[in-house]
Amino acid sequence: MIGRVNPNISAWRGGAIGAAAGAVVVALMFGLRFSAGIQALPDVAADAMTLVLPGSVFGYLIDRLQEYGRPSLLVGVAVGLVTLCGLLGAIAATRLVRLGHLPRAAAIVTALAALTLPIVFLGAGDDPAGPAIATTAYWALFAVLLEVGLSPAAARPLVADHALERRALLLGAGALAGLWLAMYLGGRLGRAASLGGTRPTVAATLPPSPATTPIPGATDVAPADAFPGMTGITTTKDFYVITKNGLDDPTIDAGRWRLQVGGQRPYALGYDELRGLPVYEAPRTLECISNIVGGSLISTALFAGPPLKDLLERAGLPAGTKEIRFNCADGYTESLPLDAAFDPTTIVAHTMNGEPLSKEHGFPARLLLSGRYGVKNPKWLSALVPLAQPYNGYWEQRGWNKDAFVRTFSRLDLPQDGAVVPAGGPYPFIRGVGYAGSRGISKVEISFDGGRTWDTTQLRRVLPRDNWMPFTYIWTPPGPGAYEVVVRAYDGDGAVQDASERDSFPDGATGLHRTSIKVA
Repeated sequence: MIGRVNPNISAWRGGAIGAAAGAVVVALMFGLRFSAGIQALPDVAADAMTLVLPGSVFGYLIDRLQEYGRPSLLVGVAVGLVTLCGLLGAIAATRLVRLGHLPRAAAIVTALAALTLPIVFLGAGDDPAGPAIATTAYWALFAVLLEVGLSPAAARPLVADHALERRALLLGAGALAGLWLAMYLGGRLGRAASLGGTRPTVAATLPPSPATTPIPGATDVAPADAFPGMTGITTTKDFYVITKNGLDDPTIDAGRWRLQVGGQRPYALGYDELRGLPVYEAPRTLECISNIVGGSLISTALFAGPPLKDLLERAGLPAGTKEIRFNCADGYTESLPLDAAFDPTTIVAHTMNGEPLSKEHGFPARLLLSGRYGVKNPKWLSALVPLAQPYNGYWEQRGWNKDAFVRTFSRLDLPQDGAVVPAGGPYPFIRGVGYAGSRGISKVEISFDGGRTWDTTQLRRVLPRDNWMPFTYIWTPPGPGAYEVVVRAYDGDGAVQDASERDSFPDGATGLHRTSIKVA
């Protein structure tokens, strides 16, 4: 009879059975997310947690975890769910017989639904029905598996032999599911590390720049041979990646994809048609709003696509339109005021460094604009929607700044922290980048005494004004010892970089990049 307690099962064994059933169900959640795009409970719970956590706490965690933030959150939620299932298994094995007239399985489903469905409705966005149904089905499966493992007679028709064999089968399935989860989640954490952005890692002679395709708008303000190895463009594989998804970004079939453009004459744009439109091509520097002082979440690539205004003008904006909302295939949303949306340099990009966008960078199409953090440049576009009222996008709903204009940033790439610089002569391999969005960079200064005195570095304008600015400096150390190197930038208006140290929430980190080196 369902709900009957097996007196031979201890709390520890019940916990093991519950954890095994939970591992099977959580593995199924991620498997269906990966194969069919069905939102998993850990994803929804992670979104809900970003809404519930105070912005200052969330910002603090993001600044320290960086590209590991979202994957770590998903791993934590997944482990928490398996642990909860183990706890329920222990309780069900020793204490829970019936609640009123409900059998044990129904009681478990009811309890789990009561715990998790509010989280689903909070974190699932505009369409919580699908995730809510899926979550209820997952818990029903968990309850059935738990009954199979705990009841001495309930599942006898399913397995012909002894109840012990049924439990062994469930525990084995749970072990395999746990192993798959460890490999899957561990692999995604490793993948996150490879997508976090790069910087030079050598402190010796850099090779000359290879021949490259001319960069639109690129100019030099210093001899090219003074900056060996510096082209200003990040390769696609080294370009940083941060998404709200953390583990698996959407996989989109270009043949079936349509960009829905709203307006007075709404229409849908296919991938081939998008690529056939006249394009604006230019390098663009993107920086994550959660990039820490001196951080690697900033990169530059050559993007191309039609101007956003061309697509909007074809549809015609209704009278009273204030903003354009961007819907994305992963549920992300953003918005822009009309002046930014109609800037001729704001594009719907479909290529990056001369190739179609990769999955990580928003295939088949993403938004690219100048002077704002990456949060305002959404990927995997699915719809452009004119709005009569201002709209707060995914991260603005979580307390981040709506405008997201970039703050002045500078970073010393070489020498790196802890490096040993040879004494006895000029050291020419000091280099880094400054960035201030559309304001441009007018000067970068460097200090070798912790900021008491400053020298001006040499700038090279390899890219248009609204991209990052490489700098270099030739230093003759005064003698052996320890030195604290600090850099600071001035934007195109002459305003110096904010030296006060502050985390990225809600509108970008401030402070000066400091590096400790030795001369010997």
